[in-house]
Amino acid sequence: MAEPAKQLPANDVTVPTSIADVRALLNRTVAGDESTVPVVRKMLQNPSLIPIFGGNLAQQVIDSFVSGLGGKDVGFREAMQAKLNQLRAELLGENPTPVERVLVERVVACWLQVQDAELRAGRGQKDATYKLLDFYQRRMDATNRRFLAAVKTLALVRKLAVPALQVNIAKKQVNVIAAPAA
Repeated sequence: MAEPAKQLPANDVTVPTSIADVRALLNRTVAGDESTVPVVRKMLQNPSLIPIFGGNLAQQVIDSFVSGLGGKDVGFREAMQAKLNQLRAELLGENPTPVERVLVERVVACWLQVQDAELRAGRGQKDATYKLLDFYQRRMDATNRRFLAAVKTLALVRKLAVPALQVNIAKKQVNVIAAPAA
C-alpha cells in the first residue's frame, strides 16, 4: 500500500500555469505519481478545476452513454449534449439548492439511460431471441423505474422547500407555515 503524501505548506507548492505543464501534471497523476498530490490538492481548492482531474462523475457517466450511443459521430454527440444541457437548465430553474443540483444531474442521467435502453431495444428487435427481447424489456423497465424515482425525489425535495399556505375563509385568516430548516 502506498504511503500517504506529505502535506507541504501551501506557499511551497508551485501550480502549473501553462497548458503543457498542466497536461504533464495530469499524465503524472494518471500514472500514480504520489509526488503530485500537494499540487493537485492546491489546484483543487479552485472548484472550477475539479473536472480536469475527473471529479465530475455525473458528466463522465453522461459522456460514456453519449459516446456509446453515437460512436464517433460528432454531430450526434453535440446534439445530445445540447439536449441534455437544455433539459438540465429547464429542471434547475432559478436559484437551485445544492441538493436540487445533485438530483437534477441524476434525473438527466436517468433520462439518458431510459433513451439508451429504448433505442437499443428498438435496434435489437430484428432477429432477437425471446431471451434477448426479455432482457431489453427488463432493462427498459429498470431504467424507467430509476428515472421516475429520481423525478419523484426531486419533486418531493422541491415540495418540502415551499412554505405551506393555509387559508381559513370563515375567520378571514391566511396562515403561512415556514419551510423546514435546511
